[in-house]
Amino acid sequence: MNLYEVIRWGNDSDDVFTGGPNGPDTCFLVRAGSVEQAASLADAELARRPSQVVENWAGAVHLLGVEQAREDVPRVLRGPYIQHAYTHGWRCWHRDAPSDPWVEHQVAAADVAPTGPT
Repeated sequence: MNLYEVIRWGNDSDDVFTGGPNGPDTCFLVRAGSVEQAASLADAELARRPSQVVENWAGAVHLLGVEQAREDVPRVLRGPYIQHAYTHGWRCWHRDAPSDPWVEHQVAAADVAPTGPT
């Protein structure tokens, strides 16, 4: 099973400075066998939390790595949690609508934040 971070752009707070679609993102850590499966699990969680400020579906998925646990049941491991979602060079997929297919997004080297001293 893979570990994914599934992201809904923004958060459902109505705070003028930190909420809404331009605020920190709503994220889920998900164990799943595919991008589609990970997004489906997060979308189900988002559907249970309707919002008037942001969409109720995920717009991005980052592949974090492979889980080493013996359990092979797909599920949300953590979330929702609110933070700015950065790719950090991970493989990532985006979609513009819940019915759209997931399209892998190529991350340019300039888009990846430095990780050590310069």
